[in-house]
Amino acid sequence: MAMGARHTDLSGPLGRQTGWVVHHFAEVDSTNDEACRLRDAGAGPRTAVLADAQRAGRGRGGRAFASPPGGLYLSLLWQARPADLPHAAVALAALAARAAVAAEGAAAGLKWPNDLWVGGRKLGGILLEAAGAERPVVIGVGLNLAAVPPGLEPRAAFTALEAEVGRPVDRTRLVASLLAAVDHWSARLRAPGGAEALAAAWRAALLLVGESVSLRVGGSEVHGRLLDAGLERGLLLDPGAGDPVWLPAARIAELRPWPRRMEARERGPNGPPPGGGAGAAGATP
Repeated sequence: MAMGARHTDLSGPLGRQTGWVVHHFAEVDSTNDEACRLRDAGAGPRTAVLADAQRAGRGRGGRAFASPPGGLYLSLLWQARPADLPHAAVALAALAARAAVAAEGAAAGLKWPNDLWVGGRKLGGILLEAAGAERPVVIGVGLNLAAVPPGLEPRAAFTALEAEVGRPVDRTRLVASLLAAVDHWSARLRAPGGAEALAAAWRAALLLVGESVSLRVGGSEVHGRLLDAGLERGLLLDPGAGDPVWLPAARIAELRPWPRRMEARERGPNGPPPGGGAGAAGATP
């Protein structure tokens, strides 16, 4: 635990609602790091870490993510099977976050690989960190709640949940909804045909399919129309010259709309936003 961090065990109120053990901190370096420490100390699956702010949040690719007060910074210990990693675990968390946001009245879509968008603007994202076989993985979820963090330009490329629903959002209720949705999708995933059901739900929520996009593949930028996506297969791109081609997810560093109608050049610490792939809107958050 970070020196001077104020810690509260929220297992009582949230535990009665969800059955999860929830640890709350006023401020930490990273909720993902805090979840790892709890795991190393013996904490099991269905343990969560919630923070009001982070000093050293990070996103996809290790990018720094500023996490001031006013956001949701949550990390979960989740028991994965080898077949769940990494794609099913990220999809499950993204669908759970989407369901929690929907319960507050905002319709979010998923932008490959790990972002939540509302109205074409980035609301948040997911970050997965695994650590060996049979150990719970850490899933970070970060959402802008009260406002878009300062330093992100252009501001129009981002949004916050309270701006979308037009009222204050109860963070405890939002966390309870998200944890319940994680449990729902975990049960679906373990049931017969669950992997296919999860993949279908993820695909149905995916944005930019059928649109012109720009992909960064290795050191090159590739343009075309996004025809399809698969959890395991990656992205199917029609380059306009030649046959459509499946690009493996491991080769793709970035996906953006094209033309870059919402180009967001980074002026702050949160990584490239709307297509950029700063994994969690803070969630490591």
